[in-house]
Amino acid sequence: MFHKMAVSKTTGAKVKSHFIEEAPSAKEGLAAYAQFVGEQKIEELLKLGEELRGTKVQQVNSARVGGGVAEMLQSLIPLEQALGLDVKWDVIKGDYNFFVFTKTLHNFLQGKPGALDILGSKMYWDTNRANYKMIDHQADVIFIHDPQPAGMITYLPPEVRERQKWIWRCHVQLDTALCLMMDFIRPLIELYDAAVFSSRLCTPRWHIAPFVVLPYIDPFSDKNRRLTDREVKAVLKKFGIEDPSKKPLITLVSRFDPFKGHVYAIEAFKEVRKNLPCQLLLIGGTASDDPENVAIFEELTEKVKGIPDIHLINLPPYNHLDVNAVQWASTIILQPSVKEGFGLAVTEGMWKGKPVIGGNVGGIPSQIADGYNGFLITPGEKGIPEMADRITHLLLHPTLAGVIGSRARETVRERFLITRGLWDELMLIKSVMKNHLYRL
Repeated sequence: MFHKMAVSKTTGAKVKSHFIEEAPSAKEGLAAYAQFVGEQKIEELLKLGEELRGTKVQQVNSARVGGGVAEMLQSLIPLEQALGLDVKWDVIKGDYNFFVFTKTLHNFLQGKPGALDILGSKMYWDTNRANYKMIDHQADVIFIHDPQPAGMITYLPPEVRERQKWIWRCHVQLDTALCLMMDFIRPLIELYDAAVFSSRLCTPRWHIAPFVVLPYIDPFSDKNRRLTDREVKAVLKKFGIEDPSKKPLITLVSRFDPFKGHVYAIEAFKEVRKNLPCQLLLIGGTASDDPENVAIFEELTEKVKGIPDIHLINLPPYNHLDVNAVQWASTIILQPSVKEGFGLAVTEGMWKGKPVIGGNVGGIPSQIADGYNGFLITPGEKGIPEMADRITHLLLHPTLAGVIGSRARETVRERFLITRGLWDELMLIKSVMKNHLYRL
């Protein structure tokens, strides 16, 4: 297996790759994953890749680093290139106010009350128009990720639109019952050939061909590869975290976002700590398209003042090894989200063999079978007693925690590794290229 820095021919950016630097074959690039999924899966991917060899694909999102979308693309694109597809990745540009607006739109789509202002809407369309020039008119398939760049399709000349396939991938949990933004987003997305969602629970009944593609992790990325005990201990020391073997570590990894449930995790921890020694770590990274992060981190900083054994850490977006280390060191992983498109932090925790307690929302139930490979709790304030009870039970029964963690890792191996995500995306590309689509 090779871990070298390769330079993308299409973007010029450095990307972490598992391939040798000089024109690797697809077989060389995928061979390392056979230890997890078996040789047959790799052979099937090679065959599918051969069918799509030369297909020109452009991926467009709003951040090169920070967040699950960027992490998936960083691993996925080199594999697609190794299989012979002509894939490039571009990132839209916008000023601070644009990303404030799109984060507000993101929150509204997930059910937060409110309405978009006229000036913000104008900024959205102006920024999409300015970014439209990045669209490759020679591409066969255009993947647009999330709402930020979704408006670019409206500026496409009809003659180009006729020969291109456009796919919108939604990584957030759409709340069609509460969202007031359906009149804004639905007509726009129905211009696309297909829409991809991370859970059937998040799939609206729009007039568009729907697909469900579950997200995935790369077991060889810095976020998920197995670390040595020395590496883990060094990170714990750097952050002043006590030895988890003496004081169990309960960890929530997430962007500092209003839907991630940090406040509920703090309240549950306070209940548990009344009777059992433990420590809580709230750790997350910044993303260029999420201006809310700093404000919420500051609010949490005030909230945890004076509460012993709580560690609150805001990382730059490149610190994947630090996140990896604290997940391996943790006794329990929390993800008490009240809205969640999927929750890759859940997948990551499960891959490390940890019992995960997650909110019963969005894509989290796609990963956790309650009581078997983790626990699901009621989202929001009502779930605080449930979360505290599950944490207490796991701390008092470490053998059970180990069994649940083992089942969790196996679940990820079977369903949530990048090889499955690669297969799903290639099949999606094949379907849209052959017009094997149906609209609701």
